[in-house]
Amino acid sequence: MSVPAETIATHDTAEARQTRLRAAQDLVVCDPEIMGGIPTIRGTRIPVYAVSALAAAGEPLEEILDMYPRLTKEKVELASVYAEANPQGDRPHRRVEIPAGATVVASYTVPFSKTS
Repeated sequence: MSVPAETIATHDTAEARQTRLRAAQDLVVCDPEIMGGIPTIRGTRIPVYAVSALAAAGEPLEEILDMYPRLTKEKVELASVYAEANPQGDRPHRRVEIPAGATVVASYTVPFSKTS
């Protein structure tokens, strides 16, 4: 999504950027009971990073709003602000604990093979 120059000009002060970031943080919910805790837009089950990725890929705003009718232009912009300030990292891998008394009967690795 390309942002018009006049929008950038109105948000170029540090105070304005902080205000936008606070608004973006207020918009996002990270609740383990909602979508397994991934950041979503408040009041929806819409993942913030999905909206941000669409905007970053150049998807027209009208298309994003058609895909997600509960969003507004402001929410799409704030989702991008949030995603930029909070880059998505890899999910932590859960460590598998072998139960006490268990016996390992086989151990192997799957070889990596390139497909041509």
